[in-house]
Amino acid sequence: MKAKTLIIIALFLTAAPFSGKAIYLNVNIFYKQGIKNIEFSVFSGRYSVSVDGKKVQAAVKGEKCEFIAKGDSVEYLKNGKKIGTYSQIKILGTSFINVFTIKPLSPDLKSRNYDDHLFIESNKGQLNLLNNVDLEHYVAGVVQSESGGSNDNIEYFFVQAIISRTYALVNYLKHKDEGFNLCDGVHCQYYLGRCRNSDIARAVARTSGDVIVDKDNRMISAAFHSNCGGQTVNSEDVWSIPTSYLKSVNDTFCMHESNAKWEKRMSKKEWLAFLEKQYHYPVNDTSMANKAIHFNQKRRKINFYGDIPLKFIRQDLGLRSTFFSIEPLGEDSILISGRGYGHGVGLCQQGAINMVKTGFDYKEVIKHYYTGVKIIHYSELKYNFMP
Repeated sequence: MKAKTLIIIALFLTAAPFSGKAIYLNVNIFYKQGIKNIEFSVFSGRYSVSVDGKKVQAAVKGEKCEFIAKGDSVEYLKNGKKIGTYSQIKILGTSFINVFTIKPLSPDLKSRNYDDHLFIESNKGQLNLLNNVDLEHYVAGVVQSESGGSNDNIEYFFVQAIISRTYALVNYLKHKDEGFNLCDGVHCQYYLGRCRNSDIARAVARTSGDVIVDKDNRMISAAFHSNCGGQTVNSEDVWSIPTSYLKSVNDTFCMHESNAKWEKRMSKKEWLAFLEKQYHYPVNDTSMANKAIHFNQKRRKINFYGDIPLKFIRQDLGLRSTFFSIEPLGEDSILISGRGYGHGVGLCQQGAINMVKTGFDYKEVIKHYYTGVKIIHYSELKYNFMP
């Protein structure tokens, strides 16, 4: 990808935070899904198409535009007729509300709608698709993707909107070496396109520009996860980076939700062999072998016996969390009884949803999971957080 070109485009289209204008992000959509061919159509509004910096024509509702990766170039067809092959294509919305549809043809994937603009390039036979999108439109799409199907409480949508906006701005340059700002997967934030939920749209509008800051008025790393199992984790226990706000807190609100508990069974032989191979655990020591099959976490721990980080065991075995206990199951097996789903740092989504259901407002929820924080509009920040 022509990273330098795309960063320049992002800077050109992104207004400074204090100007009162919209902030735009370049979000790589269908990230790492090997897209080779797409169909583009206008859902609403009007669009202009520019190729290699030159405006060539308009794109209107009812027309079908096809874009095909050809090495490091993009072939452009309109209503089946070839227009040409180019290095970069920009499709820019020109009316008040602009929405487009992308249907991946190779591979064949479900179509999605997106707000605002689309930039297209090709890299080694695969399309790079960047949704150049207004921050608030992006936040609404993230809230829809992260929680729209599992919740209908607008108070929680306030919560998710503020943490998603904060996360986006703090991580604005997360993919700068690849030439864009954020991806659409869980590596950044889950983003499946335009918001379709009117309550989410209202929540985003009512909290527009609101972000979470720490005691020094700097935006926080607004980490969140599905379910903490009853206790969140200190940031330094997972990422080795201490903060004043990502501190372990007790959480009774998520204990009876769908991701609160899980189990995994393994043979005792397989478990001990895993420990020995991966971490040189002394399985031939009878006492240590016995400890390995009797491990209890009433409260979260950082390490397994032998100072083995639990986060490594979770990663290597594909476990849902590090919050698990182990006990023998008959003569030859063990039972891993786990709590929670995710890294456990920051806001617990299922706990937060239950908190608002029981009457807490969105500010109380945010301050429960993030220690010593406050919510302000980003225009109040004393530093420029954008390049």
